Amino acid sequence: MQTVTTKPPTFSPRIERLLLAPLFVLPTLWLVGYFFPPINHDVAMLLDVSQRWVNGEQLYVDVIDENLPLTFIVHALPVLTAKILPGGVPFWFTAWVVAGIAASFYACRRLVRRIPSADQALTEALLPPVLLFLFTVLPNEHFGQREHIMFVCCAPYLLNSMARAEGVTTPWKSAIAIGLVAGIGLAMKPYFLAIPTAVELYLLIHRRWRATFTDPIPWAILAVATAHLILMYTVFSTYGMFVMPLAMRAYEPIGDAGWRGVLTSDVMAPSLIALLIFGLFAVFLTRTLAARVLLAFGIGAAVSAVAQAKGWPYHVLPALSVAILLAAFTMSQTIDRYLPISRSGHRLPVAVISATLMVLLYFQAALYTPPFYKQRQYADSIGGSLRHIVEQNAPHRTIMTLSPGIYPFWPMINYVNGRMTMRFMSMWIVQGVYADCEDFPALYNAPDTMSDDEKFVFDAVAEDFAKGKPDLLIVDQTPGMPRCQGKVFDYLEYFQQNKVFADAFENYQHLMDFDRYRIFKRKKAAPK
Repeated sequence: MQTVTTKPPTFSPRIERLLLAPLFVLPTLWLVGYFFPPINHDVAMLLDVSQRWVNGEQLYVDVIDENLPLTFIVHALPVLTAKILPGGVPFWFTAWVVAGIAASFYACRRLVRRIPSADQALTEALLPPVLLFLFTVLPNEHFGQREHIMFVCCAPYLLNSMARAEGVTTPWKSAIAIGLVAGIGLAMKPYFLAIPTAVELYLLIHRRWRATFTDPIPWAILAVATAHLILMYTVFSTYGMFVMPLAMRAYEPIGDAGWRGVLTSDVMAPSLIALLIFGLFAVFLTRTLAARVLLAFGIGAAVSAVAQAKGWPYHVLPALSVAILLAAFTMSQTIDRYLPISRSGHRLPVAVISATLMVLLYFQAALYTPPFYKQRQYADSIGGSLRHIVEQNAPHRTIMTLSPGIYPFWPMINYVNGRMTMRFMSMWIVQGVYADCEDFPALYNAPDTMSDDEKFVFDAVAEDFAKGKPDLLIVDQTPGMPRCQGKVFDYLEYFQQNKVFADAFENYQHLMDFDRYRIFKRKKAAPK
């Protein structure tokens, strides 16, 4: 019986380019959407604090937030850019993140080729578009969050660590640059340091101590973290000596999830299962050291999310990103290993497999979170409506909010060039004090029985209210703390125990109830 051999189909390079072009064009177009309002509310708040700091207010004194100094140093960059170039702070923040994505992606494309196990047709073709998807599409409404910025900064470190595990030596200058950039991303939250700890621990076990201790990358990361720690007790000593202990006492109790709740949350649990499954595939099927580094990075990212114990979706973003990247790497490695694909003879399967997987990722992302739904609905959203109210009723664009949250006040404040006339961004300290309702307590602590933390915010808010004379006082009727004695905590009633606040409030009248907020407007001064 005669065996008939068939040649694999051939096609022109133009068809290949048509298949692969959308994998790079679509994320580029996606980035354009992030320039339209609104930006993420956490990002907006950080930018506003940085702007107040750049404009002369003393950080952690005139404006108090629990985030680390490096966070505000990073977010001061678009503020300074907006001072010398046309465009607002939100625009320049997005522009800087997009520039960072472009630089990181360029570095990652070069680094993929340095990983020996990735030097194969499908793996080399698939990893860059997957990374671009993780940089641009997956974040969606969390674009610009610290977890997103950290992953963009650390992607070159991740790929370089995969190469280091397989015996590749990085040039000294490149290694320091990769370590410093990763260090900036990782030092913005102490929880992030679980990631390099996991990666470098694996590399230490695999390469032994000599290769690790003579490697400049972990030392560069450590140098950034150490410098930041020193800044916290020197230049920003108020943070290290006052705000950080205050945050540990008052901010940590906020949130209902806890670490057990985070482990079983809707996003964390599937991500952990995926990391486990793909990790087993990586260890027993691909058998590459690079995949094990990916797994170590993912474990560190998962530990970081769980340790924060809040259960907020963006905390899981790096772990979810690594799970997707590990899936792509495992699949491509398995095909490259067991179904060898020649670059010259089998370009069609590479292009088709890459395009098919990426279409699936984009399709799933669109189902999970509709693309730019916040941008499309912004005008009719709570934030958009509140922006209209402020523009109509706050001639000086000054407001003060008594609320446990920062949304929808940010990014509204950023877009109206407004100002919060209070040193706190939210009532997080009060929230922390009243996080637990003990048996039959008073609904509010009497001023003479308050702890130092509570008395500080109790007096500071009253002082800021009387001094700042905001156009609008906005009171949230959902306090973000449990009911006590069957009653709901009322921020306005609570602060009116303070005579300074109560006297200043006499100059305000009820304007309207909007959504869950009561809005009071400052009375016009009587003509002399």
